[in-house]
Formats: sequence, C-alpha cells, structure tokens
Amino acid sequence: MRKLREIFLQRKAEEAKSIPSKVFFNHFFAILYCISCNEDRYKLKKVPYYNGLKIQNSDFDLNQVRKLLWNSWSTEYAYRIGEKIDNEEYYKFSLHWNFPQAYYSAYLSMTAFHETQGIANDQHEKSIKLFGNSIKDKHYPLAISFHTTGSKDDFKYFYLSSFKGFPKDNSALTKIDCLEDAELQLATFLKTTRKQNANDKRERFKKQNDKRFHNSKNEFRKAFNKNHWDIIYTTIPVTSVFNLLYRLRIKANYRDIESFINADIDFKSFHSSLGDLISYMNFIHEAYIAKAIGIKEYEKILNDFPSHLNDNTAIKRFKENIEPLK
Repeated sequence: MRKLREIFLQRKAEEAKSIPSKVFFNHFFAILYCISCNEDRYKLKKVPYYNGLKIQNSDFDLNQVRKLLWNSWSTEYAYRIGEKIDNEEYYKFSLHWNFPQAYYSAYLSMTAFHETQGIANDQHEKSIKLFGNSIKDKHYPLAISFHTTGSKDDFKYFYLSSFKGFPKDNSALTKIDCLEDAELQLATFLKTTRKQNANDKRERFKKQNDKRFHNSKNEFRKAFNKNHWDIIYTTIPVTSVFNLLYRLRIKANYRDIESFINADIDFKSFHSSLGDLISYMNFIHEAYIAKAIGIKEYEKILNDFPSHLNDNTAIKRFKENIEPLK
C-alpha cells in the first residue's frame, strides 16, 4: 500500500509540474482563436493610422530596415523548420530555441517599422512600451489591440468584447469552445502577466534599495500596502501581446523548459499556434513598412532576400494580404 501511495504522489507531483506548460498552451491558443474570429484582421485600411503612414525618421536609413526585416525573416524561417521535420519529439525538444525565435522574429519586424518612424531603439522594455502606447492610441487592428491597464486589484481590460469578468471557478485550463472562453483565457493571461511585471519591478526596486519602500527600521519592507503597489504600477505601461511574448521568451531557461518538455500537451499544435501569431504580427509590421516606404521599395527588400527561405511566410503574406492593400 505504501508503494502504491508513493507512486500516486509521484504522479500527482509530475502532473503539478506540467500545469504551467498546459496553461501557456491554452493561453496562446486563446490568442490565436481571438484573432481568427476578427473578420477585419487583414483589413488595415479600416485603421486610420495605417492610411496616414509615411516616413517620419529624419535620418531614415533604408538599409537598416532591410537588415532588420531580413533578420526577422531568417529567424522566422528557423522557427518554421520544425514543420518540415514534422516530428513530435523535435517539436518538444526544440522549445529551448523556439521561444526566443518566436519573440525575436516579431520584435525585429516591429523594430524595422519603428525605424521608419524614428523611434527604434535597442531596449526591449522601451520598444514593448511603444507598442503598448500605440495599441492604446488605436494604431493597430482591433484583432491585436487587446490590453490591460490599472493598479493592483483594479485592472481594466480593453478590446475583449465578450469578457465580462472572472467567474469564481475560473481556471486557466478550461477548454476553449467559443470566443467567450478564449477571451476569458486571454484576460487571465494579461492579468497574470501584469502581476508578474509588478513583482519583477518590486524585486528591481529591492535590489536598488529604493527608500520609498523602507519601513520604520529603514529596511526594505516585506509587506506592501496599496500605496506601495500604486507606486510600482504607475511605472508599468500597458500590458499587451508583446508582454505575453516577452514572458514566453524569458521562459527559455533550462528549468522552465523542462516543465514544458515533461508536459502532456500537443507540441505540434502549440508550435503552430505560436507560429501563426508571429506570422500575423509580422504581417502587420511588414504592411506598415510597405505603406511608409512605398510598396515598390518594400518589394525590392523582399525580392533580394532568398525566396526559398520565406516563400511560405513573408512572400505569402505579401501576395495574399499586403499587395491587395494598394
């Protein structure tokens, strides 16, 4: 009996370790579900900001845009290699590098667009903040504009039309059967990510020994009240899809990846969902670049890149979704 109990407890422990991985799988599937339900996701002409795009960088360098886009496409190609191998074990053990690849492909294409606007920089937090501010200012399609703002226990959620709040029995493992389910999962993802960002900021202030958080003994306090959390949350910008991707990117360390590898999830579907999200985000920034620099200049950048590396990604996006916007 003792041996059976030990086996049972061991299995329960293994299942518990895999829960975070299952949650991430559910969350990213929810993002793609929400995007696919938006019929206007490719209709950029409905976004006033897109229609008025032009080069805003007084020191604009087309070669810099070219380098960033080629880097983005090369990284996306590397991510997509798994689809050609089509092996469950490969999907599983390639997560070590797939997470950073997914993030960097989207980040580089966004930075290429920022280059046309004169706001490109090398700081990830600043770039993500710029994206969040653009979301808030309605510069992007509604399909990707979901975000959350606010202080501790007072978050506000935007562009999740079916989301009416968190039920008491809310679970991040709930099966997604409809848009309402998907938006609930997405709201949960935004909420946990914003909280994580706040906790990370708290640790940063602790390392800096910020005196605003000292107690009566002049020590960094262990317990925070609402005023302390308000100070932290005022330093945190909008929480958007890029924060979600960045959160996945930093999970590419050995211990976190181990929990993914040992999880009972459909690795191929996870890879596909994340890849489709990256493709959509790259489409937006590629279209914005084409609009800003002119479609002929964009085509030159596209045609000078080895076509066998992006025939199913950037070239396909251009032919199917960007060129019709002319």
